Parts: sequence; C-alpha cells; structure tokens
Amino acid sequence: MKKIFFLLVLLACSLVHAQYLVEDMDENQSPDESGSAKIEFNMNQHLEFFRLKCNQPVYAQFPGGEEAFKKELFKNMNAYIDDNLYAVNGTFTFLFEIDKKGDIKDFGLLPKVQNSDMLYRDLNYVVRKLKEKWTPASCNGIPVDSKVRLKVNFSTENFDR
Repeated sequence: MKKIFFLLVLLACSLVHAQYLVEDMDENQSPDESGSAKIEFNMNQHLEFFRLKCNQPVYAQFPGGEEAFKKELFKNMNAYIDDNLYAVNGTFTFLFEIDKKGDIKDFGLLPKVQNSDMLYRDLNYVVRKLKEKWTPASCNGIPVDSKVRLKVNFSTENFDR
C-alpha cells in the first residue's frame, strides 16, 4: 500500500511540473521552436586572382563573368547552408584553385576558427555544386592551374519564432 501511495505522489508531482512547463510556453509554440537564425552573405568584394608568372597571362573566367559566378555561389549557399546550424559573423576568405580543365580543384576557407569543420565541409560542397566550368587561365597560350580568392562577409541574425 505504501508503494502505491509513493508512486501516486511521484506521478502527481511530475504532472504538476509538466503543467507548469506547458503553461509557461506560448500556445502555438512547440518545445523545439525556441528560435532561429538567418545567415546573410555579402559578396561585394571583387574576385582576386593570384598573379601568373609569365609574359602573356590570361586569368580564369567564369561563364558570364564575375557577377554570374557570385550569383550562382549565392544561390548555392542559400540552398545548401542550414541557417540553424551556424552562428557565423565576420569576413571569411574563400580560396580555390582552377585546374587546366576549368574545374575547381581545391577549396580553402580562412581564417580557421573553432568548430568550423562543418561549415568548411558545407561550403566546400557549395563550391563543388557550381555547374559551370571555368575557362582556365593560360600562360603564353598554354592552360595552367590558377588560384582565386573571394572575401565573403557573413552575418547571423538570431530571432524568436
């Protein structure tokens, strides 16, 4: 009899506590919806090409030019970067190499910050999802590997749902 009484007291205490939690929340809000974030990307800086050491350098070109590249990159970042996974603020430098065939061969992200591995992985995926091939750089008419840098300013705005 004491065991049943004890169990009923425990059950009653847990129900009282649960009622308090439910009353404390907004009626339309589920426990998972505490807030969200929106990441904005500012790509106002120009693409920067690392100098080619030859007499007649021709730098890599994205079909449609720099603005087409930024537009495609922005579209992919909005599609593949989950706003709720990151709180990213500040300017990051995207570094990538365009090989002799016009493919993006290598991607880097600077500066390296604490817990940025997942962001790096997702941005690498974003860059690799670009559909268009670049026209490769050339030196004296011969295609060569080249490096490109783009500075992107991230800002995260947090708000309640």
